[in-house]
Amino acid sequence: MHEPDTPAHPHAQEDILAIRALWDTMARGWAHGDAARFAASFAEDCDFTTVRGDKPAGRPGIEAGHAILFRGPYKGTALETDVKAIRFLRVDLATVEAESTIRAPDGGELACTHALAVVERTATRPWLIRAFHNMIPVPAAAQQAPQPQESTVTEPSTRPKLRHLAIVARAPEKLAEFYSSVFAMELFHRDPDGSCFLSDGYLTLALIKHQLDGETPVGMNHFGFHVENTADMSDALVAAGTPKPAERSTSRPYAEYRAIDPEGNWFDLSAHGFGGPPPPADPSQS
Repeated sequence: MHEPDTPAHPHAQEDILAIRALWDTMARGWAHGDAARFAASFAEDCDFTTVRGDKPAGRPGIEAGHAILFRGPYKGTALETDVKAIRFLRVDLATVEAESTIRAPDGGELACTHALAVVERTATRPWLIRAFHNMIPVPAAAQQAPQPQESTVTEPSTRPKLRHLAIVARAPEKLAEFYSSVFAMELFHRDPDGSCFLSDGYLTLALIKHQLDGETPVGMNHFGFHVENTADMSDALVAAGTPKPAERSTSRPYAEYRAIDPEGNWFDLSAHGFGGPPPPADPSQS
C-alpha cells in the first residue's frame, strides 16, 4: 500500500505539484523522442540505476542511454507515469514512489516499472531527482505461488551453456555499430581483417568478415557452448553418433573445439569461455 503525499511545511502543496511535474516532463520528453528533455528532470550527478542494474554517469549518461532507446527499441513509444506517493524528509528533500508504463505505438503495453526516487530542492534551483532506482515488479501471481517440491532429480551444475553466436558479414564494422547502438552491446575485440566481437554480458556475438575468395556464405555460421570439460563433452557427442570434435587451429582464444550436430550444423566447445566483458552481478537485483 502506498502512503499518501505528506505535506510537511506551509508550501508543501506547491512543492508536491513541482515534484509531480518532473515525471510529466519525463513523459513529454519520451513522447517526442527527446532524450535531453527526458533527462532534464534529473540532477547533473544523479545516481541512476536501471532495471538491468546499469548505472549511467549522471544526467549526461541518462540522456545518452535514452537517446539510444528512442532511436531503437522504443522509437515511437509513449511513457505513462503515475506518482504514487511523496514523503517529505525535510522541507527540501523527499522520497517519491512512481510507476511507469511503456506503451507501443498501437497502445499495447510493453513494460511496467516501479521506481523509488529521492528529490531535492535547493535555494538556487528547482526540484530535481538526485537518486533514482528503477525495477520491474514481480507479478502478484509469482509472489503468491507455492514453493515447488524438492526435485528428486539432481540438476547438474555442469550443464553446458549457449554463450556464442557467429555471423559471416560483408561489413562487420557497420553491423557492429548497429548492434552497439540499438542493443547496447559492447565491442570488446576487433581482428585485423575487420571481424568484430561483441557481448551483452552473457553471450558473445562474432561478426566475421566475409572473404570474397572464400566458400563460406554470408549469414549465420555457427554457435558455441561453454562447457566444463571438453573431453567429457567430446565423448558424449561421439556416443550420440556424431563425429569426434576437432581441435581448432586458430589464434583466437575463444573456442578450443569445433563439432557438428546430426544435421550438419557447426558449433564450438570451449572450457574457458568466449571472451567479452564480465556479466552483470545479478540482473534480478536491478
